[in-house]
Amino acid sequence: MFERLKALLTRRPRAQVQHPEFGLLTFCSGQWRGQIQHQGKEIRFALAGSEAAPDARLLDQLHALLNRFPQAQQSALDFLCAQRRLFKPRDFTVRSVNFLSPDRPDIFGMEFSVAGDESGRWRVEFDQGQPKHMARRE
Repeated sequence: MFERLKALLTRRPRAQVQHPEFGLLTFCSGQWRGQIQHQGKEIRFALAGSEAAPDARLLDQLHALLNRFPQAQQSALDFLCAQRRLFKPRDFTVRSVNFLSPDRPDIFGMEFSVAGDESGRWRVEFDQGQPKHMARRE
């Protein structure tokens, strides 16, 4: 019985895969996480998937987003600034991109930090390529 309890409580090493385009991906808390250098910026990302591998459609969506990243980022910033007129696009820094809905690969989120609000994360959710929702979280 002790061995079984020990096995349940012992931390297993996190699953990892080496992706040819996105580098080392680590499975943590039900998501595959990684980071990539893109156009001189470090972008963290999270993808849904099984413990064996990230969802292939979401990897494809991440690839497609990176091909149009400046336009998507500008669209998110315009949306944020229209909702919160106190800020300018230059105030925001991209922190991460998240594709967490395998059933809806066209839905993703971009998270930003803003100067003067380091504890907050500003998130814009996209649906079918368009920003639809904005939220701030601690």
